Amino acid sequence: MYHDFYAYYQIENEQSIDQLINGSGKYNDILDTYQKILLLSTAYSKGKGVIDYAKSGNRRNRAGLIAILHSQKKYDQYIHGKLNEIKSLGIDSSIDITLLPKGSWILEFQLELEKPFLSKDDIPFYIIENPVKKDVVFGVPYTPATTWKGNLRWAMMKEFLEKKKDDPEEFAETRFRHTLLFGTEKGWEGTPKGWSEYLDRMCPDAKRIYRKKLTEMFEKNNDKPEDIHVEGMLHFYPTFWDRIDLMVINPHDRKTKTGKNPIYFEIVPEGAKGMFRLLYVPYYWLGDDDEKLKKKVWEDLSQVIAGVKAMMLKYGFSAKKTIGFGKARNNFNTGRVEIKGFLSTREFSNFEGLESIWGVEDEYS
Repeated sequence: MYHDFYAYYQIENEQSIDQLINGSGKYNDILDTYQKILLLSTAYSKGKGVIDYAKSGNRRNRAGLIAILHSQKKYDQYIHGKLNEIKSLGIDSSIDITLLPKGSWILEFQLELEKPFLSKDDIPFYIIENPVKKDVVFGVPYTPATTWKGNLRWAMMKEFLEKKKDDPEEFAETRFRHTLLFGTEKGWEGTPKGWSEYLDRMCPDAKRIYRKKLTEMFEKNNDKPEDIHVEGMLHFYPTFWDRIDLMVINPHDRKTKTGKNPIYFEIVPEGAKGMFRLLYVPYYWLGDDDEKLKKKVWEDLSQVIAGVKAMMLKYGFSAKKTIGFGKARNNFNTGRVEIKGFLSTREFSNFEGLESIWGVEDEYS
């Protein structure tokens, strides 16, 4: 059935691309904008001219993907409709911490992009090589929870661990607290790899101290440290974006100075908005009395706030973030933080407002 659909509606020439975009001819019953984009990929069975037209049209006529994403903004209209469906299903809704343990907190705000967001979708066949990641059910561009987790862990490593690499005791303690927040490190094996190996090399003298903290915390002194695997206290949620666009990079020949083989990137553009949500459940501190619980919850929250701020404003959270992509504006339409048992719901409109709620030290002003 899947094959028959693409075979019947296969792109034949430039005229069929125009009909697909306009919803005429044999394509008059294709109403779903995302399906139209997927059908553009069938142009690859034709010549280069048809493929190029399916991407951006020609000098006389903007057609194909660039018409849907940029010129006519049809996909933005599609996204808005799908976002309403997502909200009606309760998928992208505010989080209620009423039934969670004391000390649990929620941090959420609507962020707006200052720089475009890039990511790579894993769809096997597409009209361009660099589609932005989209939800497989709704076709809405989004940042997965795993991407937020990885970027925040990296930002907090830069802000807190790197600064303590000459102090093994402090380094090991901070690394341990980050493990409780994010969970077991990637590459945590008998012979460390990846992230674990990187942190071991950053401060070699802290390796033994860190492993001792793990075995003592989880009362597994007879086990090897690498056998200890923990779940993080932070829980991340996807961010669904409300806009999409197409960016074209046109490399120039050094001799002729003319453009050749333009490279197309789907992006979430500057000004796009989406909700960032982060939930914390302090299950490693639940045996403490209220005073100790509050102290540890506050320590975790203050570091996370500083890390989120650094990720959003300083480092970015996108592919190609090292050259400036994927940064947010320090201005939120809606933001709230709530700590069960310790802080009622408070609203904020920027990071300074968030920090002032509990007096978090601002290191980035």
